[in-house]
Amino acid sequence: MKLVFALFGCCLLLPFQCMLSSFVYLDSDAFPKCGYAVLLSPFYNAVSVTTQTLMLFLGEYAAAWKFAMFSLPLAALLCAVPILGVDDGWGDTELRFKVTFGAILGIAFVNTGVFQSSTAALASRLSGDTYGPLQEWWSIGVVFAGVFSAVVASAVQLAAGGQAALIVQFGFCVLLMSASFVCMTILVRQGVFSDEPMPPMEPSPPCSHARYPEEWDTQGPMTPSPGGSSSPLLKRPSSVVFTVADGLLRAWPFLLSMFLVYVQGSLVFPLVIQKWTPPSYLAPELFGIVTVLTVQVFDLVGRLICLSRKFQRAVRVGNHNIWYLLALGMFMPVGCFLSWRMEEHAFLGSLYTRLVLLASLGLSQGLLTNLIFSWASVEAAIGSRSIVARALPLSLCIGIVVGSAVSSTVVSMLEH
Repeated sequence: MKLVFALFGCCLLLPFQCMLSSFVYLDSDAFPKCGYAVLLSPFYNAVSVTTQTLMLFLGEYAAAWKFAMFSLPLAALLCAVPILGVDDGWGDTELRFKVTFGAILGIAFVNTGVFQSSTAALASRLSGDTYGPLQEWWSIGVVFAGVFSAVVASAVQLAAGGQAALIVQFGFCVLLMSASFVCMTILVRQGVFSDEPMPPMEPSPPCSHARYPEEWDTQGPMTPSPGGSSSPLLKRPSSVVFTVADGLLRAWPFLLSMFLVYVQGSLVFPLVIQKWTPPSYLAPELFGIVTVLTVQVFDLVGRLICLSRKFQRAVRVGNHNIWYLLALGMFMPVGCFLSWRMEEHAFLGSLYTRLVLLASLGLSQGLLTNLIFSWASVEAAIGSRSIVARALPLSLCIGIVVGSAVSSTVVSMLEH
């Protein structure tokens, strides 16, 4: 089960990592002068964040596994579109760009949006003594996708070019999506999700013969679902909004801390890191690969360390000390900024100092991410854990968007 949820985590981020690793090829070679570089980040992030926000509420209407089963086949089909879109035989460049870019936005909707929210909720519900820390394994799969994409993209691109690297990566995405769908189908047939709880119902009237108020009338009859759980045919939207809002307010320490972790990381990665001048003995392309891999590998190491319950008991993360850990994490972004602005300095501008900064940045991000997941799974109110589980990836994504926007603004001001 742990490896299955690691597979789910890998599936949800790998397509986006493929887009990033093929960024230069798609913008310069496959679709020149189509504005791919300008359009990708804002549109992809907008669709992803909007969908995850909607899933906070839609997740109260149906079981999470149903959303996951719906999204996986669509995601596999959409991941096949870029493979065809870069082939000149499928039409003129502008048409192929529109179709490919539409597929990429579709991936943001069904994969980064729907699939991410639903599998996060499933991991939170199933985590425990029976299956272990599934949220942490899900998180490990997410960051493993970045390491895998960077290594495979670099190797294939050097050997066969950008188009081959894109085909290999997106082809592997299709295989992973298909494998995930098979795993999800097996788990459903085995009844693993059969006891998935639905959102709490509104209170019943105190007496069976009493007149039902209007808000009870809208509850509707209960019907058994194929998975074994019951769900209301009709839920009052105001009730759902209140339930979600109450769950988010109760969970603000988890959500704010996750948001701040990724604001810190995206303040310098990747924009400020790209401004570093590579040493004379390293090619710029190799320097870029080394910096990216250093962050991602140590991010993965940090998340793996958190699997140790001894480590978690030693750290004892909670509302009283998470803010101290976040404050300590700010030293790495500050160091990365100084290494850029003072790169002539013998210490700050050295390759070894930069690698230590990047390793520390990745390690702290990985540690804090899984510590917050673990903290939320233990201390979040039982009735709102699925809401918190869907909201944590959303907080993460918003943190990346906000941090990247601040980084872009600050870098532009400092350069001019």
